Amino acid sequence: MVGRDGFGVGMKVGDLVKWNYPNSTDSDAPTIGVIVNEHSDNSIQSYWNVKWACAARQNIRPINTEYLEVISESR
Repeated sequence: MVGRDGFGVGMKVGDLVKWNYPNSTDSDAPTIGVIVNEHSDNSIQSYWNVKWACAARQNIRPINTEYLEVISESR
């Protein structure tokens, strides 16, 4: 699936993703998560709602596709 901003090519619900935010110094930053659905905020950018496998951040939050890397595709 292609995001509205051209990023996110090939991303879909169920994919295992890695967070690639540049220069992050947050030691509690999530690293691995699963895409649960596409987030729409009526902007030109594309976001995915991601459930993170991180004790410090167990909530689902929208992440710009620019900062996500698919590490394992869902079927």
